[in-house]
Amino acid sequence: GIRMDINSTFDIINGPNKETIFDACKYAYAIVRVPIDFTIAIDYTQPSGDPKTTYIPMTIKEVQITTIEYEDTTGESLNLRGDCKASLYSITDGDCSSYRFNAHYNTKTRKGFISFLSH
Repeated sequence: GIRMDINSTFDIINGPNKETIFDACKYAYAIVRVPIDFTIAIDYTQPSGDPKTTYIPMTIKEVQITTIEYEDTTGESLNLRGDCKASLYSITDGDCSSYRFNAHYNTKTRKGFISFLSH
């Protein structure tokens, strides 16, 4: 599997729109949560910037957003915090652990970056 420092920052390649993020935070502790799908690159096949590069997607699930903060006055750049289950070391679904996450996410470009902390 792929090994990396737990405090590494990973690229968010794609993700939900602003309404979905706010709904997810609003219903963070509801019985039925709003599903949040972030596409996160666990690693790249070529150096970043190489036109042939492809990313290896991270398994991340049960994303619970508990904090939303506006980073600037655009209203699109958000700091997000919460909890999730993710597999940081391998691409197999069975290796998921619980983490707290911090993310910087732009709802216009649907890109950003995310870091994880063990519970």
